[in-house]
Amino acid sequence: MPDLSTFISEGFGSVATAAVSLLAIPGVIIAGHIQGKNARQAGEVQAKAALDAAKEQAHLSYRAALDSAREVSRENHAQWQRDRCQEVWADYVKELDLLLPKAEANDQEARSEGLLKAYAMVELLSPPSVLAKAREAKDRALDFTTALYAEHTERRNRISLALTRRRLVESVAAASRLSRAAGGSFVEQVQIAADEWDYVGPESPSDFEDMSARFERGETARAALEALDEAAQALGDEAAENRACEALMAAGLSESEAALLSHTACVDRQARGESLAQNRVVLRGLRDALVMEARNELDALGA
Repeated sequence: MPDLSTFISEGFGSVATAAVSLLAIPGVIIAGHIQGKNARQAGEVQAKAALDAAKEQAHLSYRAALDSAREVSRENHAQWQRDRCQEVWADYVKELDLLLPKAEANDQEARSEGLLKAYAMVELLSPPSVLAKAREAKDRALDFTTALYAEHTERRNRISLALTRRRLVESVAAASRLSRAAGGSFVEQVQIAADEWDYVGPESPSDFEDMSARFERGETARAALEALDEAAQALGDEAAENRACEALMAAGLSESEAALLSHTACVDRQARGESLAQNRVVLRGLRDALVMEARNELDALGA
């Protein structure tokens, strides 16, 4: 049977062991708390780092997407600009090509609305190099349309002059067999048979008035025709032009009509034709220079 000392010793040892165990519990709890806290903090740090990394990656992706979108936008705008410039320049050149073959232009055509409208678009979209060429072509084109309108007006004037000449010739023909007789009367040669002619005078006052009027018209018409012929031979001669104007007024034309037709008779048609042809050559050269500059610009833009 164990003795008391042994019992006490064993009992004390058990108690001591239990006490030590009890004393160790708070340390374990504290250590566990510390380890948990450290683990939590480490997790938070890792989570924050992962979040920061995700944010950075998202930011980089956003910037990359934005840069890409901007680049696509720039490329799309550049392509639109190339296409639009090509269209605008082509429309302007087309207006020049419509103008170049014309031999004349009436008042409406000479206003050049289409050309000026096309040039306005060129002004809005063109770089300085292309705009300079387009402006030169525009200025020459406006001069050319003015010359075409002058040609149109001159053509109408020539038609009027031809009609006036015809009327004058008819007046001369109507009085060609009339001549003055003694006493201020008139006689007219008339055909009475196939090869037989006779001279007759007025049989009444009305016949006299008719013969007198035809004779005077014939004389003034003949003088006007001679003055017109002289003016046509003395191109640009102001004195000859004035004589033709006075002769036409004497033949019954108004002052304005006589002045217009006498000037038309004095116009140097060959010189005007050569001037118009030269203007056309210059305009065509400016048109071609514009096309070349536009092509260079389109090549530089990558079209």
